[in-house]
Amino acid sequence: MALFSRNKDAEARLAAQTAAAFDELGRLALDGVVPIGDVEWRAQVKVAGRVKALRVQPWSEKIQSLELTLVDGTGGITVVFLGRRSIGGIKLGARLVVEGTVAETRNQLAMLNPAYQLLPHEVALPF
Repeated sequence: MALFSRNKDAEARLAAQTAAAFDELGRLALDGVVPIGDVEWRAQVKVAGRVKALRVQPWSEKIQSLELTLVDGTGGITVVFLGRRSIGGIKLGARLVVEGTVAETRNQLAMLNPAYQLLPHEVALPF
């Protein structure tokens, strides 16, 4: 009987450590994030959100691009990865933090080849 109670204690400690690790990861990754609705053209920003749409789109005759729409509660922005058809871990519903300069592409605000970080679903998005 004591063996099983020790396992429950170990599981509880591990769960607490995991939760603390996710909290720390979220705090570090989301530091400096601004709402997507506040993003302006030519600004260097860091935004976080959920991938709402994905598509592979020709950028020019010879260059493919992976385009995604990143949304939070305040708006959405197009994120473009030139020369990529896919990126491991990026799929519909994935949570991302992207950082880069906002440009205007095809009459909408977009970030081209930003630095990005995938977030686990346990990390709560700020907006």
